[in-house]
Amino acid sequence: MKITVYQAKGAAGKTPIATNIALDREYAIATNEAFHVYEGFIPEERLIALDLTESFPEIPEGIDVVFDLAGAISKSSHSITSALLQSDLVIVPISNEVKSLMGGVGTLREINKIEGFKAQVLIVATKLKKGRKEIFGKDEWDRSEDFKNVKHAVESSGFDYPVLPSKFSNAFDAIFEREQSIAQISEVDALAAYSFREVKNQFDAIYQHIDNLNDA
Repeated sequence: MKITVYQAKGAAGKTPIATNIALDREYAIATNEAFHVYEGFIPEERLIALDLTESFPEIPEGIDVVFDLAGAISKSSHSITSALLQSDLVIVPISNEVKSLMGGVGTLREINKIEGFKAQVLIVATKLKKGRKEIFGKDEWDRSEDFKNVKHAVESSGFDYPVLPSKFSNAFDAIFEREQSIAQISEVDALAAYSFREVKNQFDAIYQHIDNLNDA
């Protein structure tokens, strides 16, 4: 499986999603980030890092990789297009912030202009928070206003892609502090397992989506 996590606007949550997937599924990571966070805890043989203008090599069948991409699509952004064209799934994280909503919709428009693009697309509504007057149960973040606004922005722009929720949590900082996935942290830390349970469940939904594509 080849997965790209991409949004032209920064701070949408690309790197935590890509890292958690790579750690849980033992995928390689490929990035065009100039100052990435992966050296030191991702084994050298599972890390590909290059410049925005360089093309990623064609990843052989049977090798699983997640591309963590930065930058905007242009004629010189060969790293982005080379990753997108060989991906089975593109995950586009979008938060309920004006710049992220605009950047997310713009990203969807741009990737669909790429000749030969055939990947499935999944939207992850990130940084979800519960408003003061919002009442819903655990694992019901698709009822939040943040989620609904992200989904509406995608659908009203003419895209019929599945949208999954991802709540705001310090679990994402813990990934890099402990150099482990949320599930791995939860296995050895009972307090973290309790605190991060909703986020872990949300990642399980993402993994179920990935597995369904693998089985198709």
